[in-house]
Amino acid sequence: MSISDATGLSSSLSHAEPTFSGRSSHRFLFGLIISGSLAISIIALALAWHNGWFRVPPLPTVTVPIDWPQDPLITATARRTVTSHGLAPAPDPRLIEIIPDGVLPIRAADGATPLNVYARPMPPQASTATKTPSVSLILRGAGIGQLVTLEASLRLPGEMSFALSPYAREIDRQVDEIREEGHEVFLDIPIMARDPNYEDAGPKALLPTAPEAENHSRLKWSMARVAGYAGLLAVSGSDSVISADLKDLLTKQAETRGLGLITDSRRETSTPPSQSEHATIDVSIGRDMPASQIDNVLERLTAEAKRNGSAIGVAVITPLAIERLRKWSEGLAAQGVRLVPASAVLLRTGQ
Repeated sequence: MSISDATGLSSSLSHAEPTFSGRSSHRFLFGLIISGSLAISIIALALAWHNGWFRVPPLPTVTVPIDWPQDPLITATARRTVTSHGLAPAPDPRLIEIIPDGVLPIRAADGATPLNVYARPMPPQASTATKTPSVSLILRGAGIGQLVTLEASLRLPGEMSFALSPYAREIDRQVDEIREEGHEVFLDIPIMARDPNYEDAGPKALLPTAPEAENHSRLKWSMARVAGYAGLLAVSGSDSVISADLKDLLTKQAETRGLGLITDSRRETSTPPSQSEHATIDVSIGRDMPASQIDNVLERLTAEAKRNGSAIGVAVITPLAIERLRKWSEGLAAQGVRLVPASAVLLRTGQ
């Protein structure tokens, strides 16, 4: 390369450098403008949102006054319709006492009682057949498993009674559904077993060693959970013994409030006969019994009814028990035994 060529190249580069520097300045200035515009736009949008410029105005509303009934429970119940095979709507306004915790059953001023009003009526032809042995079956623990309770109410004869747990959810609705299928309802009173290893009966269970005032408060809580039951079912647990104090409390409340009472067959001490509608359980079907054992217990129940004229059985509600009870009930007529609601035995006992 000659000296003149080198001088020309140097001159070219010196003229190109200012041009490159000018373009960079322009790009920097353009970017600064864009960034500033974006920042201003974001600030403007934030201010507009804060001032509510983009918010959709609320739809106009109209307030319509409604005359709410003084007693929603009774009013809602009265609007229900009775199915062709169902029982009358419950509760009856004459038979409830409203308290802060719910409603309690009471005797009506005209003499009506929850046992008489909420019991499943006996057919006239059956009520006159006094010489025919009768058997009753109560499904206890109902309501805890809502699906199995519904299955039992649909598949089993209406003469079978249900004892609902006070711990059941949506207990009012479940009572309605059970009664609409023709089954009368009892209240399954939780009682703590003396054996600490036995299944826990829950926080509101009656306690064999608690003071009477404490047990009375617990019993009142259970009874106030729902309305429409004909009586109380009291099963004490694995030992099948109800203490004398607890039995006296249950008997007193049943008599005062016009309820039936069904308790364990074994008693801790001999007590004088009660004037209330009271009966005792003859056989029990536990939760974990296999099918063969359930069938054997039901055979004993049938034999007891033939021997004494009537008998009462209790079964914890399970899918297996439902199936065995359905099959057993279908064969009772052939053995000369009729299936009756538990209230039928109680009312005859009280006569």
